[in-house]
Amino acid sequence: MNVYDFDKTIFYPDSILCFLKWCVRRYPKIIFLYFPKLAYKSALYVLKRISVSEATEALFSFMLYVPNLEKEIEDFWVENEKRIAPWYLAQKKDDDLIISASPEFFLKPIIKKLNVQLIGTQLDSKTGKVVGRCCYGKQKVKNLIKSEFFTNIHLHIDEFYSDSMSDFPLSLCAEKAFLVVNRGKTVKKWPKITERMTGKIQNINL
Repeated sequence: MNVYDFDKTIFYPDSILCFLKWCVRRYPKIIFLYFPKLAYKSALYVLKRISVSEATEALFSFMLYVPNLEKEIEDFWVENEKRIAPWYLAQKKDDDLIISASPEFFLKPIIKKLNVQLIGTQLDSKTGKVVGRCCYGKQKVKNLIKSEFFTNIHLHIDEFYSDSMSDFPLSLCAEKAFLVVNRGKTVKKWPKITERMTGKIQNINL
């Protein structure tokens, strides 16, 4: 099994930000309803007053102001599936697993089109609340362990791909890991473990 991050890895740039722009063009009132709240929550996050999940809820909250959200998501992916990286399409396999911080319900249309598997952030599209914790960083490893994929005793991650060092914990679970750079166009070997990274490994509590 090969495992991939989604945003800025097999899709460039960030799909949520692309969808936000898509929605603002169609529903300009989102600018006044969403951005003041986002700025306030972002400040609280920087000050460490709120959790990653609460900051994530704030980031995704613009979806609460979008009429016919499900249809907008479907239309968005019809228009933007062309952004999937050619290098990924050339090596795609049916047992690929995408693990992303983006909401599962948002990614499902493109994941269905790609015919692969998905683990994402569980977000209630009606309330905008994260169920559990945001699928980010070492939480990706925890979600993988708790998923249906881990119940298979033959689970083996051959290769892992991501654009971000925040996925360092998941890279440790793969036989080979790769970093995606150059605006999602270039794949190179994951950086070698340094002394500073070794400290991070020791702090991973699963």
